[in-house]
Amino acid sequence: MLHDANGRRFKLEKATVLYADNGRGKSTLATLLRSVGANDPMPILERKTIDGTLAPKAILQFANGHKVAFDGNDWSEGRPEILVFDADFVEKNVHSGGAVNTAHRKNLLQFALGEKAVALRLAEEEATTHARDAKTALSAAIDVLSGHHEGMRLAEFKKLNSVVDVDKQIAELEKRLVAARSSASLLKRSIPEPVSIPSLEFGPIFEVLGITIEDVQDDAEATVRDHIARISKPGMEAWLSQGQDFDQGGICPYCAQDTLGLELVRAYRTHFNAAYASLKAAVSTLDPKIEDCTSDAIVRDFDRIVENATSSANSWRDQVSVPEIRFERNVALGKLTEIREALLPLVSQKQANPLVAFGTGDEREKIKSLSTELVAPMTATNKLIADAKVVVHQFRENLAAEDIQQIENEIRKLKLSKARHEPNVMTLLYELETAKRTSSDAAAAKTAARSNLNTEMRQTLEKYEASINRLLTKFGASFQIESLGANFRGGAPRSEYGLALRGRSVPLEGGPPSFGTALSEGDKRTLAFAFFVASTLADAKLSTRIVVVDDPMCSLDLNRKQHTRAVLKDICSKAAQLVVFAHDIYFVRDLRNELTPKDGSYSSAVFGLRFASNGYTTFDELDVVKECQSPYFHHHGLLMEFVNQGSGESRQIAKAIRPLLEGYLHRRFPGLIPSDLMFGQVVRFIADAEEPSPVCHAQSLVAELNEINTYAGQFHHDTNPGNADTVQIITSELRTVATQALTVIHKGSL
Repeated sequence: MLHDANGRRFKLEKATVLYADNGRGKSTLATLLRSVGANDPMPILERKTIDGTLAPKAILQFANGHKVAFDGNDWSEGRPEILVFDADFVEKNVHSGGAVNTAHRKNLLQFALGEKAVALRLAEEEATTHARDAKTALSAAIDVLSGHHEGMRLAEFKKLNSVVDVDKQIAELEKRLVAARSSASLLKRSIPEPVSIPSLEFGPIFEVLGITIEDVQDDAEATVRDHIARISKPGMEAWLSQGQDFDQGGICPYCAQDTLGLELVRAYRTHFNAAYASLKAAVSTLDPKIEDCTSDAIVRDFDRIVENATSSANSWRDQVSVPEIRFERNVALGKLTEIREALLPLVSQKQANPLVAFGTGDEREKIKSLSTELVAPMTATNKLIADAKVVVHQFRENLAAEDIQQIENEIRKLKLSKARHEPNVMTLLYELETAKRTSSDAAAAKTAARSNLNTEMRQTLEKYEASINRLLTKFGASFQIESLGANFRGGAPRSEYGLALRGRSVPLEGGPPSFGTALSEGDKRTLAFAFFVASTLADAKLSTRIVVVDDPMCSLDLNRKQHTRAVLKDICSKAAQLVVFAHDIYFVRDLRNELTPKDGSYSSAVFGLRFASNGYTTFDELDVVKECQSPYFHHHGLLMEFVNQGSGESRQIAKAIRPLLEGYLHRRFPGLIPSDLMFGQVVRFIADAEEPSPVCHAQSLVAELNEINTYAGQFHHDTNPGNADTVQIITSELRTVATQALTVIHKGSL
């Protein structure tokens, strides 16, 4: 819209009013000033000329020639002293489309508080941000730790004590857990049982060794043996034994010779004696007895059974610490050999001399001692087996009573205890405590900052509400605002208020009724303007502000326009500069009069925006008086300037004669001449008038008026269709008719 517009020659005074029709660029200028005030390029970039090929560019000149430029991307600097009221202010801070949302409430509160509460609000925002960041950091620390105490509350995790042998305990519990989970198969394993110790009875051997028979020839055995050996016939000994049954005690049953005194016969009687025979039989059993009592198989069999018991015990070693089972096999075999070697000589001697007793008490004690020494390693081994059995049995009882869930809990607790005291976790816990303190301190600082801000907001908004309602009353509004306050719903502070309309409270949202339905567009605009004015007048830095108001009287009735001018005058007297954009020329005229001090204490300016080529807009001078004239006054002025000064465009003046006279006659006879009559018809109406119509008083002018109409009518298409714009104008003739028309008006008669 403002394409290559140059306003260098138009200086904005302390009070400046700029006039333009709608669509000529007032809002664009307001946006430009709002953009530099907020140091935000977006409002300008969003309004780039539709068919423009160049980037937006603007140059503003402030006091002392200081220039601020927009280079197409950004401002060279911001000018925060500029305050702008326009449609964007309304949509940003008050309502949009009749609705009031959270953003409106936040922005309105920020605007209402002004710079007075900026420091407190910034402090609250910083404290809130710090508290939020601290809380986020705390949550992050908690989240990082969560992977280290899964299944346990953090508070309990922190209390866990360090366990010295934690890895060992965990390993033992995990071993128990595996066992408990497989108890059914474990309980099927065999249990080690002690081995029966062989019974070594050497007493019977010594009994045989000690047997003797009285009245038996000591060498009879040798004598008979020699005799049988000399004969060397099979069955000889059996034949001799049978012959004994026929012995008569002195006569040989075979040859009847006397046998008394024969040494050989006497030897036969000893050799084949029953007791002796029994003795020999007993002696003959000594070898197998010794073989049985001293056989290595005794030790080997014991050792084999011990190996079975050891295997059973070892099968539990993966679950429990079983005592090692050992059997001193070689020791036992050695003792067995010693016993055998001690007995065999005695047996040999007995076999050689059956009638002689062998095996002394010392020899018997020696064998007994060796037997004890032989059994000792077996007894010791059985003790180990018995101990292993006790351990296994105890494990089996404990296994049957195991609680898998409890073991799992103990393992988890030990692992958590181990994790709790790992260096990295100790560091995390320290950081957590630091984050907690930081978060707590930040929360306290936030509470204090918010309390300070709340106090300031409450005090400021109480005054603000009263100021707004006073303005609304003066504007003649039928509503007031009520309960203006602030809250922190959603985090950031925002305003909260309601409307009081005809004794009823109207909420901003909800309803019906609501803000959107209860107020007219003029009421909404009035409310927004009241918000702006109240805040501006309360601004402690108003004397340094440049206040820009775009179309303050939009949708305002007469009473509100009057008070708007008064309010703007008040702002102008207190601000560094006031700039008002308006599309109502009469409001511009009246406002200019209000803003032009009679004492000349400050200067004012009025100019406008006008249509330029290609539909663009440019700056231009503005004659407010001329623009505000009615058509009658306008036409009168044209003729006066032409007659007196010779100025003006001839055809425009020629066309002004008839409407000027029409206006004169309607003003002279208000309501008496029909408004739809053209000038010639008006003259005929006067000529045809009859008494007592006042119009009759103008009948003396009929001839003059017809003469004037004959000349002036040729420049109007209603009387000269097609040729009105081509009639040649002679200046002297035009001056005569113009003078004639003014004479009719000024004299009122001829």
